[in-house]
Amino acid sequence: MNPISLFEKQADSPIWKGIWFLFFFLLPITSMPAVVNLVHSDVVAAPSGLILAVLLIGWVFPKLLSGEEFSENAIPLFCFVIVSLISTAVSFFYKIPIYKQSDPLRSSVSAIITVFIGAGFFIAVMLWVQEPKRLRLALQALNWSGALVLIWTLMQAFFWYTTFGYPQWMKDIQYAVSVGSLYRQRFVGFALEPSWLAHQLNLLYLPFWFGATVTGYSAHSKRFGKITFERILFVLGAVDLYLTLSRVGLAAFILSVLFYFIWRIVHFAEVQSAGTKTPKKKKGLILLGFFVLIPFILLFILWTLTKLDFRMAELFTVNIKGRNNPLMYLAEKLSLASRFSYWEGGLKIFSQFPILGVGLGHAGFYLPQNLSAFALRLVEVRDLLFRSEVLLNIKSLWIRILAENGIIGFSFFVAWLVSTWRLSRRMMAQSNSLLKTAGWMGCFSIVAFLLEGFSLDTFALPYLWVSMGLVGGVSLIPIPNGNFEEKHNLKEQHAS
Repeated sequence: MNPISLFEKQADSPIWKGIWFLFFFLLPITSMPAVVNLVHSDVVAAPSGLILAVLLIGWVFPKLLSGEEFSENAIPLFCFVIVSLISTAVSFFYKIPIYKQSDPLRSSVSAIITVFIGAGFFIAVMLWVQEPKRLRLALQALNWSGALVLIWTLMQAFFWYTTFGYPQWMKDIQYAVSVGSLYRQRFVGFALEPSWLAHQLNLLYLPFWFGATVTGYSAHSKRFGKITFERILFVLGAVDLYLTLSRVGLAAFILSVLFYFIWRIVHFAEVQSAGTKTPKKKKGLILLGFFVLIPFILLFILWTLTKLDFRMAELFTVNIKGRNNPLMYLAEKLSLASRFSYWEGGLKIFSQFPILGVGLGHAGFYLPQNLSAFALRLVEVRDLLFRSEVLLNIKSLWIRILAENGIIGFSFFVAWLVSTWRLSRRMMAQSNSLLKTAGWMGCFSIVAFLLEGFSLDTFALPYLWVSMGLVGGVSLIPIPNGNFEEKHNLKEQHAS
């Protein structure tokens, strides 16, 4: 029998379904000690990454041989990977600065592996969700894993705010799933640190739950009127995001909410110009939310942050009058100065190598000589430069891509996001609630990433890749006349 035909018969076996379920279910765990010891990485060591290796070898590669279709947003990503390899190869012809004991070759190999991991997540997810039954399984796994994260985070908050500490059993569980510890007054779920929890919520879970809340779609058969599992998770997810006290994470989520309201207002204007009347009650609620509710919630969040987060304590009392550099002074008072300094250094590197950049993993070698005099005044920067062997990093994926891949690599990365955005917008215009949900999810993920990209600078975290892969895969599901073909047997749920 043809090996490809044999694989097609086994592709939907219970074993593969179980492996895929675990792949999605374990996504919230970012730095598991057992995986750290296995891969010798104490940063991103996710069990889903190990499962990805199994899937790529045993499922994805045979699937590609059988002629599975790629979504249109895959091509710019492949071009970005190719440019990354070229820029890294070219970078070894430059005179790379020496930095302590760090090895440029090892750094570049490590960075290339993270890019391949990210692309692997994207390709694997895109290929899997092209079948509605598989998509449903993936969404259900995301929901159950997300629910577990939300419950665990709320439990952390409960014990901290009631006892100002954590019971030993909770610490033991956390140490079993993460090399990081539980934080004081900030909460991490199963991630390494609070900002990573905010990152996974903003780029994967909340976009799906927000999109499902808008459309009324549910991956589960049970619902109570208009109350769905996804709508409950969305509300709790917003609460958990606030509990991380991640400033970039909160700003990214608020930007997503603003995008939704602005889109609605523009949509009402287009409908009005087309001669169709919009219900006054619905339009009034949207306008009230945009002009009254959101500003009030934003001010309330900022005020509560000044009480809960020491970094924001001086937000309303900072006096920048007469300062030579008021922006950097404000950043210093809000504990953002070191991050701004790394960004500034990264942009200087880009200005010196604008076409192809300095190669993957090499920005840290050039960063010390591009830091400003102001940066050298900061305790964090001096500690890293003079009391640590760790290679500096730019702390922003946007600026890192500019510095390491140049304008060519940056253009392909942006083209990948733009192509996904176009796919998402087309799906939002469909009548099918699943397509609309996936479309909203793609848009919310990209909008959130506009700010989240200034928080983290690693390619290895899977959440953006998984979201973009879901959008690409769903776009390939055939839906003639707005309905799935009977052979797919998808039990779609519609809003009441």
